[in-house]
Amino acid sequence: MKRSIRRKVLQLLLSFTCMLSVMFAAIAFVVSFATEDKVIENVLNEESGYLLQRYQDGLNLTSRLANVVVFSPDRAMPYEYQELLADASPTEREVTDKKQQHWHIKTLVLPDGRYAYIFLNATTWLALPSLKNEITILLLALMTSSILIAFAFAYALTRKITSPLVHLSELLSTQPQKITTSKMLERDDEIGLLARTFHRTLSSLQSALDRESDFTRDVGHELRTPIAVIKNFLTLQRRRTLQPAELAELERQIEYVGNCVQSLMALARAEEVEKESFLLRAVLEETLMSTLSPKQLEAFEFQIEVPYELKITAHKELSIVLIRNLLNNAVNYARSPKLIIEATKEYWRFSNHAKSLPDAPLSRHSKGYASKGIGQGLYLVDRIAKAQNWDCDCILADNTFTVTLYWSN
Repeated sequence: MKRSIRRKVLQLLLSFTCMLSVMFAAIAFVVSFATEDKVIENVLNEESGYLLQRYQDGLNLTSRLANVVVFSPDRAMPYEYQELLADASPTEREVTDKKQQHWHIKTLVLPDGRYAYIFLNATTWLALPSLKNEITILLLALMTSSILIAFAFAYALTRKITSPLVHLSELLSTQPQKITTSKMLERDDEIGLLARTFHRTLSSLQSALDRESDFTRDVGHELRTPIAVIKNFLTLQRRRTLQPAELAELERQIEYVGNCVQSLMALARAEEVEKESFLLRAVLEETLMSTLSPKQLEAFEFQIEVPYELKITAHKELSIVLIRNLLNNAVNYARSPKLIIEATKEYWRFSNHAKSLPDAPLSRHSKGYASKGIGQGLYLVDRIAKAQNWDCDCILADNTFTVTLYWSN
């Protein structure tokens, strides 16, 4: 057995069992001794009354019991009885002679004021000395079997008490992911509370690890293009002076990198994102112009059906990241060079022609068959939508791939 709480509880129960056995054995002996003393005292009192009555009737002081010796005032007391009388204390008139015989002595006051002495040999009446070998063995066997039964019960009780804790410990040390389906979560006692606490802690740690992994992938996914643009401008600057338009584009890319990192960090920390009201069409057009190259803008048809006056309340930088992902998704994987963007007060929709769709397009690492990316774009779109309390829906119908974002109430 491992050195665990089960062993400690078993040791405590066994110790408690031994203590109870010793206590009850001691109580049994004390009761037996007290009972035999009381019985002997009653016998002596009854015999004293009988002898006193005989003395009043003028008869000899002769006991009815074979193990009782009576010495009247007129009868000489042998030396060995005088020794017993001298050795007995005034309060407890009990004494053991040299032959290990136990005597009880009682002084009888006669009506004429003289004294008689009653000696009761109680050796054969004592509990322990009177036990035969067979009875002693039987008592020891009964005591041993009782202790063994108590030990077995203590072991079964220990397993019953510690089984939930041992099971929880083994579950956490070997298969912690299975605690989510464990029946321990349904218990209403401290074990259930402990299991639910571990479940929340493990879920929180797993969520933190997932967010860390997502942040790493998000950064790699979002910053590849702007960093490549910045590197190209820096390489170009070594050959000639950058034009004002090129410098403006370089500044936009650098600003986007800073805002993107800050937004993705807020998303990774599961923070409550700060929201602001802005014109959706203006942000769409600005992001479209800054994300795509002139060649892409010329080759692709963008049908924007968003009212100019439509305002939404959202985290602006995260919304820009979302738009960039959906634009790149359409430009790189659309079956025909056309993207329809429409928005109303109820929803926001991106539609383009597509040939196929992954089984779970919004899940982690999910990507289309023709994709050479890391499968992060639509997964990031879904997470940004959830961070802003939007519902995200993704379908493929009649060779049209549609991502719809429903505004929160």
